[in-house]
Amino acid sequence: MRFALKICICTVLIVALLFGVAGQILIAQSFETALRFRVQAAVADYSALASAMEAELYGIYLYYNTASPDMYDEILKRAGSNQGVESPCALYNTDAELITASTDGFPETLAFSELRVRRFAYRLLRDGERTVLDTAGCVSIGGENYFLSVRYDADDLMRLRAEQIRSVTILHIITVAVSIAAMLVISYLTTKPLRRLQRFTKVIGGGNYSRRARVTTLDEIGDLTVAFNDMTGAIEQKVDALEQNAKQQKDFVANFSHELKTPMTSIIGYADMLRSTELDEEDAFMAANFIFSEGKRLEAMSLKLMDLIVLDKNEFKLIRGYARRALGHVVAVVTPMLEKAELTFRYDIEQQIILYEKDLLLTLITNLIDNARKASSPGKTVTLSGHRENGRYRISVRDEGIGIPEEEISRITEAFFMVDKSRARAQHGAGLGLAIGNRIAQLHGSTLHFESKVGEGTLVWFDVPLYKRGKGDEEE
Repeated sequence: MRFALKICICTVLIVALLFGVAGQILIAQSFETALRFRVQAAVADYSALASAMEAELYGIYLYYNTASPDMYDEILKRAGSNQGVESPCALYNTDAELITASTDGFPETLAFSELRVRRFAYRLLRDGERTVLDTAGCVSIGGENYFLSVRYDADDLMRLRAEQIRSVTILHIITVAVSIAAMLVISYLTTKPLRRLQRFTKVIGGGNYSRRARVTTLDEIGDLTVAFNDMTGAIEQKVDALEQNAKQQKDFVANFSHELKTPMTSIIGYADMLRSTELDEEDAFMAANFIFSEGKRLEAMSLKLMDLIVLDKNEFKLIRGYARRALGHVVAVVTPMLEKAELTFRYDIEQQIILYEKDLLLTLITNLIDNARKASSPGKTVTLSGHRENGRYRISVRDEGIGIPEEEISRITEAFFMVDKSRARAQHGAGLGLAIGNRIAQLHGSTLHFESKVGEGTLVWFDVPLYKRGKGDEEE
């Protein structure tokens, strides 16, 4: 069952129930009010009739000095006529036995048990097809106690009650019908944002994660729409990340296959040439040298792949130490390499206590300086610097080399990506160094940042945490 229909049915049922109960209460109160007025009029007639009967009886006693049952009949009729009471009357003795009645139909014995404790009582009776109001009360006539009963027609009360029931029933039906129509419209309009959101979920389910639902209300449904949009945005980001990851993995496999296939083909070709062909000494040396060079590149690629796998599967604990001491190891390692390449090496290291992983930090900075060496021509300068900035310790490497095209900077840390493939392969590069370096930077709570202009050089920087007392880290 649709939610809008549920709202409509529940609301209409509540309205019908409340209206029905209220209608019955109003009809009952109206009937009781009309009956009470009729009873009050009967009490007035009853009192006047009793006084008239006593006056008539007094006159008869004065004239005849006695009163027979026939005389009581005459007294009852004359008293009723004198007071204008046209309703049937009956007189009973103290034993509730009938003495006389103006018409037939009265019981021989008065059945009002309430008269034992009250002086007046009434009840509604069905007399054939009629409804009558039967009243009775205790009266004193000539010093004797009697019971006087007066019967009134109550059909008009019952007709009024029936008309009220009919009117309320018609009004009830109209109210329910109007409520159904109104609640159908209201529930339809109320649930319209939900239906729109339902259609939107099908769009999202179809893979269109860029769409957003329109917020049209400021109630809970609007809050639900906002939450759903936030969820969709999160899903979109996750899907984009998964797609990007899948693409990177695909590129990784393709690049790895290519990087592996090219040297292996050359190695197999030159090895087969050495095995099956008699070459002169120069050609044989060239083939062997090419096999050695490609083998070294395969070795470097396999070692760096192992490093990348190890970085993804291990957790490393940072220790504290002095920045000049940590980076001093790097300076000692790279200085001979840069001097051999005829490059000027400068460094500016601010003394701070930092948190780092000694071997990984050495690997990262050495790799960055080695990349600067490969990108620089003799006579250029490579600069290593370290200083405090924004609550962390920034380490940067600057070169004056060939630079990186702007459109390739965003891909520079992808595995197997090489800006200049011929230069990288010539120096046994596999395009894995910066991928490993970026992972090491992430282990220190940072990433590699690149600023470069073609022909002017490149600046690469990352930062590591500063030591704060109380952490309890082990010192180097």
